[in-house]
Amino acid sequence: MINLINKKDNVFGDDIAFVENWDFSHANLNEENRIRAITQVASICYQNPKALGSESLYNRLMAESMGLPSSSFEFVPVLLDYENPKHKEILELEYSNSKKFGEILDDKYLLTNYRALVYDFENDKDKFSFDIRTIFNTKEECEIIKEHFKVFLFKVDFPTRSQMVRHRVCWQELSRRYVSGKKVPFEFYVSEKLKDNEKVQNFIKESEELYFELLENGVKPQEARRVIPQMGYTQIWGAFQPKQLDNYFKLRLDNHAQWEIRQTALAMQELLG
Repeated sequence: MINLINKKDNVFGDDIAFVENWDFSHANLNEENRIRAITQVASICYQNPKALGSESLYNRLMAESMGLPSSSFEFVPVLLDYENPKHKEILELEYSNSKKFGEILDDKYLLTNYRALVYDFENDKDKFSFDIRTIFNTKEECEIIKEHFKVFLFKVDFPTRSQMVRHRVCWQELSRRYVSGKKVPFEFYVSEKLKDNEKVQNFIKESEELYFELLENGVKPQEARRVIPQMGYTQIWGAFQPKQLDNYFKLRLDNHAQWEIRQTALAMQELLG
């Protein structure tokens, strides 16, 4: 139930950059879907397709995020109803992590971070008359989530990524700390103004050579990655609620926005129809 809906290729005109639109609306329909959603995000970030659907990875990420909601869990939205007695126990807490990661939708609250919900429960179980982890959404509620929770996977260069993450939405990026250039080769975005500059091409070549030389000398990828230029490509998940999406389009479709990030916004609009 975690599906790729559609995709826009060649966003920057170099046959590399892309934007994908995904459906995560059923991520909290059951436990199996939760695991699938979280490992879908993590499997791309760690470039390990075998991790998809892995309960052991799910449990490890859950354990690692104790005390701080893991960004992978931000892709499991939970719809809470103010009229539901159990849900009211969560929503009426004076202080909670759950209130930091959501948006009010009329008589409902769309929480975008399942881990924050569980963290509230783990911190003070005595405040609840039930196990919060048993809260799942119905198929009807998933349809409401689908309307208000939009997930995209982007492949963009580092400067574009840096502009994107200024928006306060849910993000999770390919980790070059753990994924070396040996496992996933580097790709580079060379803009129109730079593509005919021979020094730029030499710089890319030399930086890659230095990177692999550092690895051969025992330097870990998390340090060696520092020599990779800003032209390097990355992959990054982004999940948006309506107000966040409107703000992204307002700022990034403006003529003053940099061309590359405008292309991501145009692609997103096209994919949403």
